[in-house]
Amino acid sequence: MNVAKWKDVWKRFSGPGTYPHELAVLLLIPARKILFSPATLVRHLHLTRSSRVLELGPGPGFFSIDVARSIPEGRLELVDIQREMLQKARRRLHRAGVRHAGYTQANGVMLPFQSGAFDVAFLVAVLGEVPDAKACLASIARVLRPGGLLLVTELPGDPDARSEQDLRSLTQGTGLEFVESVAVSRGFIASFRRHERNPAETAA
Repeated sequence: MNVAKWKDVWKRFSGPGTYPHELAVLLLIPARKILFSPATLVRHLHLTRSSRVLELGPGPGFFSIDVARSIPEGRLELVDIQREMLQKARRRLHRAGVRHAGYTQANGVMLPFQSGAFDVAFLVAVLGEVPDAKACLASIARVLRPGGLLLVTELPGDPDARSEQDLRSLTQGTGLEFVESVAVSRGFIASFRRHERNPAETAA
């Protein structure tokens, strides 16, 4: 990799914007479990064996294996804007024996799924990387079934991290209703539910 490319990678790593796939290995270091472990995430997702789950911005799949193993009769769909990240995640999940997962390259603003396709969706330190966070949340709400759960986790050290107040403001009018916020490692997990009826239907 030439010097100019490394400068671009470092800029994306140390500042706001999409995390560079070239440094994906850093997202898999075991020390991450001290800050926020996959097991902690799974506890808050309230999964069933047959849950249909959307993971937005999975990187190389740090959380994906544990989530997939919690839904042996369901399906996990990984969505990332970087094809290289999806390739890394696919290899990692296949090595772990996970076969009930899908891999879709897309941005978070226009998710290519049918309305109500998922029971649960989650993002970990990802929302701040999306150029239009409100549109992303509205897109997630559309693909969640009525009553479906969204978890947004923000962690310390992330230059793109959103505050809880920001999140609650951004979800206004998206069809998502705030449920609770739980503190984790100086960060937080905010959970939201898709309204049983969308705002347009309610207004009518």
